[in-house]
Amino acid sequence: MKHVFFRRLVSVAFGLGTIALPSSAAAQGQSEDFAYPALAAGQVACADKSVGAAAVRTLDDVRAFVRCAVEYVAENGAEEAYRAFSEDERWRSGPLYVFVTNIPAPGERPLTFLHAANPALEGTRRGPLVDNFGNEFFSEQTRLANGFGGGWIFYSRTNPETGIDEPKASYVQSIDWGGTPAVLGAGVYPRDLPAACAPEYLSSADPSEMHVSAAGLAANRTPEYLQDFVRCATYVVETKGYFAKGELASGERWRFGSIYLFGLDDEGVQFFTGNPSRVNGMDRPEWGDATDPAGPFGGRDVVSVAKAFGETFLYYDAFNPECGRVERKVAFVKRVTAQGGDVLIGAGYYPLPPPLF
Repeated sequence: MKHVFFRRLVSVAFGLGTIALPSSAAAQGQSEDFAYPALAAGQVACADKSVGAAAVRTLDDVRAFVRCAVEYVAENGAEEAYRAFSEDERWRSGPLYVFVTNIPAPGERPLTFLHAANPALEGTRRGPLVDNFGNEFFSEQTRLANGFGGGWIFYSRTNPETGIDEPKASYVQSIDWGGTPAVLGAGVYPRDLPAACAPEYLSSADPSEMHVSAAGLAANRTPEYLQDFVRCATYVVETKGYFAKGELASGERWRFGSIYLFGLDDEGVQFFTGNPSRVNGMDRPEWGDATDPAGPFGGRDVVSVAKAFGETFLYYDAFNPECGRVERKVAFVKRVTAQGGDVLIGAGYYPLPPPLF
């Protein structure tokens, strides 16, 4: 019988913490504890809405997001969950959304109850989806739900934002959806982490939609926000290559007061900067000669460090264009491949002075 559908209508820190699964989840045979690195120890998670789509930064966060969605269904029922997953910002941010399908009988295709990103699929039975690795998504989803209660599915899918097949990771979990055995899940393309870097946010002219921005970093000078800011910038470089440098050097989202981006080639030569007091092109990095024993890094080759680890924090003194003097600076750089070559994209903030009393 066709399902009667209801009316249709993920900023956090990378701390080390553990939260207990709600009793509704424990009753379904899942682990009592799971790591949610975005929360500090002792904080409530699902109940106070600390876990949400906009809070997702890692795959562990995706799993916590799905488990909180399962709790929401158990506590509020399928009808209210359908409305919330379809409408509320907590459950939808950028490329992250909730989907629900039934667990089909042998020989049947799964029926889509909810697809927050594409409502046209709701009420339809889905055909086989075989990816480049030979995975049939729905068969694997059903196998995990029936045998393990859920788990991770790593597969490839055509990313609607890029139009090309890309790796995707989804976490799924078996649930009771209004009396029907079903599977609830959510997934991300790794390039879309954090979710606030989705193209609709990158291209938005509305500052309120710029979830990660230079202005946001100026107001929230933390290492975690800095990482998100730089990682979003590398998303632009991956998408546009060297053509991104003009946008990153002067775009409203990427430069605000003393906050700006800079880019280095694989030799450590700066090829763009948003610092108005420096010159783009063949210029040494803003910290000068990194191999100088008397320099800020004592001769340590920080460019090679960043290349070897893929990303790194840097701490040094730099000229603050906003106040016109040299101050302490915390920066983060990340390696990204653009047009066949490795480049380093970075940004930093000048820590605010502590209060006098």
